[in-house]
Amino acid sequence: MKLEMQADLAKSFSLASQQNAYPLVKRILLSLPAQDGVDSSDIRSSIRDIRVRLTTEPELISPEEWLIDRLDEGQSTKLQERNLRPQHDKLVGLTEEIAVKITIVVSFSIQDGLSGEHRSEHEVMVLPADYWGGESRQPELLAAFVQPNTHTVETLTAKATHILRASNESSQVDGYQSNTRERPYLYGSALWSVIFNERFTYLSPPQGWANQGQRIRSAADIMQYKTAAYLDTSVLFASCLENMGLNPVIALTKEHALVGFWLIDESFPVLTNDDPIDLRKRIDSSDLVMFETALVTNDSPITFRQSIERAKELLSEDRESQFVMLIDIKHARSRKIRPLSTIEEKPSEPVTGNDDGIEIGLGTAPILPP
Repeated sequence: MKLEMQADLAKSFSLASQQNAYPLVKRILLSLPAQDGVDSSDIRSSIRDIRVRLTTEPELISPEEWLIDRLDEGQSTKLQERNLRPQHDKLVGLTEEIAVKITIVVSFSIQDGLSGEHRSEHEVMVLPADYWGGESRQPELLAAFVQPNTHTVETLTAKATHILRASNESSQVDGYQSNTRERPYLYGSALWSVIFNERFTYLSPPQGWANQGQRIRSAADIMQYKTAAYLDTSVLFASCLENMGLNPVIALTKEHALVGFWLIDESFPVLTNDDPIDLRKRIDSSDLVMFETALVTNDSPITFRQSIERAKELLSEDRESQFVMLIDIKHARSRKIRPLSTIEEKPSEPVTGNDDGIEIGLGTAPILPP
C-alpha cells in the first residue's frame, strides 16, 4: 500500500501575487491506489489519522496543517483550499529573487499500529515586491504595478491640468464624458508635455526583461532619482492615464515597452494577448492611440505626435516577430487585479505648472471624428 500525492504549486510568488489572492498552492491531491491482484470483494486497506504539514525554507510563509480522519484504498481526497499566510514584512523586504523550498510531509497510521510518512519537496521563486515576473511568470500581474492613486501620480496629473489651461483648453479632467476622441487625446498630449519636462535619464533594462521580468521603479522613485527604463516610463504613464479616467494599454516587444489609451470608453475582450493584429486594427480605426514612452528621456524636444509615429513603427507588421504581449488595464481591473498597495509620503511642495520647461505644445488630435 503506497500513498500518492499530486501537488500543483505556482512557479513564482510575490507581494503582487499575495495582494491579488493568487494561490501559492493551487491543489494538493492525496490518493491511495488499489493494489493489483486484490479482489474487489475483499476488505480494503485504509490509513487513518492523516496529518499534512506544509513548511517553507526560508520561512517566508507560516506553516500550514491539514487533518484527515481516514482514506480508504482506491480513494482520493483533495485538501481543502486555504489562504496561506505569507509574512508580509519579509515579502516587502526582499531585495533579490530567491528560491524557496516548500516541503509537504504527510504522516499517517496504518493497521496494526504501524505508521507511515510521505514527503514531497518543491521549489518556488519568490520575487521582490518591486519585481514583475515577465511574460513567462504571471504576466497579467503587470497591471498591479499600475498605481493610479499615489501622491506622485496625482501631482503629475494636476500639472497636466495647468498645461491644458495654459493652452486655452478646459482644465477639467473628466475621462470620456465629452464623448469625443479629441478630449482624451488632449489629456495624453498634456501628460506627455508634463513628464517630458521632468527631464528623466534613460537606463538600459536587463537582457531578456520582457520574458523574465525586471524591477519596476515606482513613480516616487522615478521622480526622486530622475532615471527610468522602458517599462518604468510605460507604467508611469499608464498610472497617470488611469488616474485621469482613461483606459490604458501596455504593449511589450522584445526590446521596447509602449503605452497607449483608448480614445473611447472601451477595452479588449481578453486580458493579455500575444497577437498585435487586434491592436493595430484599433489604432487604424482611431479607437486607441499608442506611443513610445522611452522618447520622454530624449535630450532634444520630442512631441507627442512623434512618439505616436515611433510606436506605429515598432508595432508594424514588418516587426511582428518582435511583439511579446499587450495587457489591457481596464480588463485587468474587471478581473480584480488591483494596484499594489504601498505607503508613499505626500509631497510637501505645492503643485505648479512647468513654466520654465521645454515648450512642445499640445498639438492637435490627428484622428477621425467619432
